[in-house]
Amino acid sequence: MPGPAGYVRTLRDDRLLAYLGIARYASAEQIHRLFFDGASKKQTYRRLGKLCEPGGQPGEGACLRRLAYRRRDGLEVPVWALAPFGRSIASRQVPWLRPPASTDIGARFLEHTLVLNDALMGLVLALRANSVALLHDLPFRWLSEDDDSLGFLVLHPRTGRWLQSVLKPDAIMTIPARRRRLFIEAETGSQSIATAHPDRTGAVLSKLDRYRTYFTSQASDGYGTWYRSAFPDDHEPRLVFLVHSDERRKKVERAVKERLGMLPPSQFRVLVMTFAEAPNLLVRYVLEGVAEPARPRRERIVRVDEAVLEEARNGYNALVDALKVCRQVITDHNQRGGQQLALPAVSGNSFRALRGFVMTVQSAAVAPDEPPPRSAPAQPPPASSAPWANR
Repeated sequence: MPGPAGYVRTLRDDRLLAYLGIARYASAEQIHRLFFDGASKKQTYRRLGKLCEPGGQPGEGACLRRLAYRRRDGLEVPVWALAPFGRSIASRQVPWLRPPASTDIGARFLEHTLVLNDALMGLVLALRANSVALLHDLPFRWLSEDDDSLGFLVLHPRTGRWLQSVLKPDAIMTIPARRRRLFIEAETGSQSIATAHPDRTGAVLSKLDRYRTYFTSQASDGYGTWYRSAFPDDHEPRLVFLVHSDERRKKVERAVKERLGMLPPSQFRVLVMTFAEAPNLLVRYVLEGVAEPARPRRERIVRVDEAVLEEARNGYNALVDALKVCRQVITDHNQRGGQQLALPAVSGNSFRALRGFVMTVQSAAVAPDEPPPRSAPAQPPPASSAPWANR
């Protein structure tokens, strides 16, 4: 008797569905890099096509839906999203997923979303353990734009009436270990930086003003700001603008600085980065709490007198010996009873860095334009007896 038709879902398929639950949309290129790296693109497309069909077990519907948008050159670009059955599988793996949006975004915004999701892809690639690791174990949470919005009231400057206003971030990224929540606005350059028309809410500074109200103004329920009312945890908010070029980044940074003034609000900060640098900068923000490029290590060429170097070496050994004696004296005193004393902890890294620096300089060859030393420097004692060598 023939077996059931359809495919057998794999662990990799389940992780792919979980990712699409987080990202909402993904291109074939993004899915290939995340889950099929090393395989052929043809294999990736073939598997995605299979996941758009019903599964091999009773009750298993299609996991994926295939959408598309047309680029400006007329080329059709396929995009994948979850089907209802695939959503049920993703929700079991990522419990904090919000309900799906009632409708898909228009084709014009699909490209915009995929550009933003390149940053999400970079975060996942850098921070997951492997291609089949559970995505809810990642050190961040990413909520894509859906039907929800952030509502608040603003006071009209001329009429004095309270008006309803909303914010719809392109994504909200929470970093529990850093106690930070990033509200991400992806700017493709189609909107101006500033505008004199209040109804044009897409302008960068218009968004900045509305976020500042949301982050700093008291909510109508009396429980703090609008932000604290909606997010009652202790995570500090950050507003992130993603822009398409270095030139645009500089203009946005300058405009934000001018709008916020010399003393920016203490309740939030604004970060501006390009789409290209966003994956690396956001990874560093998750790991180190800093959204700046890692600066390359700088090296310096120094000239050191041999006598001074020998004094530094002897001084290091004397310092370590004195510390050992202090520790022993305090230990003996505490064992006898009475008022207990404590020696502040000293980082071993500090001692190793100092010793390594002096040893590196001491072992370096004399530069060619320097006269040779008058006499050969004394050799250090054997490693077994030299305090220098044992620390």
